[in-house]
Amino acid sequence: MEIKREDLPVMLQAFDLHDRTEIFVAEQLVHTQLDVDRFTALYAGKIIKASKEVSNVRNDGHVEPTKKRNPATGFVMIALILIVLALVIYGFSTGWIQEKFNVNI
Repeated sequence: MEIKREDLPVMLQAFDLHDRTEIFVAEQLVHTQLDVDRFTALYAGKIIKASKEVSNVRNDGHVEPTKKRNPATGFVMIALILIVLALVIYGFSTGWIQEKFNVNI
């Protein structure tokens, strides 16, 4: 497997094929073509996939934790949903929605 120098580092994954399903075997972050050759030789006969998705891995190979969502975002979304739900309930209870949209309930 040849990988261009500008595409490095990449994440290589080895899979075994059983009954048309891929079973994960191994994964390694590689920085050089020599590392690629070693990985492909070690897992010869397996399906090998290369992925450029290594955003949470630093150049020295350590995995950085992924950024977590701001918990305030969840509270804002819940508050908006509750406000909309309250307006819908109020609209039905006063008959405003039935009048405006010709709804017969």
